[in-house]
Parts: sequence; C-alpha cells; structure tokens
Amino acid sequence: MKGNFFVGLAAIVVAVAAGLAVIALRTVGASPTSMALPVAYNGAEGWSQGQARLPVIYIGESNVFVRTPHWSGWSGSSAFTRGELWVNTCTPNCSAGHYHTYPARLSFSGVAVHNGVKYFTRLRLRYWHGHQRDYVLSWNTLPGATMPGWNGGPR
Repeated sequence: MKGNFFVGLAAIVVAVAAGLAVIALRTVGASPTSMALPVAYNGAEGWSQGQARLPVIYIGESNVFVRTPHWSGWSGSSAFTRGELWVNTCTPNCSAGHYHTYPARLSFSGVAVHNGVKYFTRLRLRYWHGHQRDYVLSWNTLPGATMPGWNGGPR
C-alpha cells in the first residue's frame, strides 16, 4: 500500500514539474514585443515617453490636447476612452488665449513597431462643437519636421 502511495506521489510531482517546465520555456521563448501591450505617444515628446493609458494626448502643438484620466479599454489591437478636449482660442495670441473644453471620445488602432516597441499608429477623435466633429490622426513625421506627432484632420 505504501509503495503505491509513493509511486502515485512521484507521478504527480513529475507531472507538475513537466507542466512548470513547459510554462518556463514558453515564457523564455516569447519576445518582449510579443507580450507587451502597444503604447501610445503623447504627441509632445516624439518617440520618448510612450506608455499605455496616457493621461494627456497633445494634438499638433500644446494648444490642443485631450485629457484622458481613465481608459475604458486597452488591448493588443485597440484602445478607447472618453475624455475632455482642450482648445486654446489663441486670441489675441496663444500665450494670452483661453481654453474651451469639449467632451470627447478617443480610440487608438493600427499597431506598428519602432525600436522593438509596439505602438498605436492611428488616433480617432470625436467631439461635439455645434455638431459632431470626427478627426482621424496618424502618428508620423511631417515633411521638414524632426519629431513625429499626431497629424491629420477631419474625417
């Protein structure tokens, strides 16, 4: 009876060890890029400061940005949230202007890789200002620019 107990216990230990070895091999074989969620860039600092669930996204210059305190979803292929769009009137100039705010919905899609880091390439911004506004922006570097940013326009 004791012999059967030890044989059964040994079989369980071998099965658990084999399972752990398979998990360890899968983890070691996976590259960091394949496991990490895509990041998004804030639009103000080029390729630096990419992160998931950004609290602020700058569009163009610092006179237009979206505050996104909470993201509803962030996956390997898309992200979405509601936030608040801030637009500087730049009247009489941008340093003396005032900000208007609008409720906004944002979504990221399109995944690419830069220096081993997955990132979102497309941003869709929808907000209401007299009527529904719908913008599609791409993460790219404009001709003559030295840093990438969120560039695009009305859909």
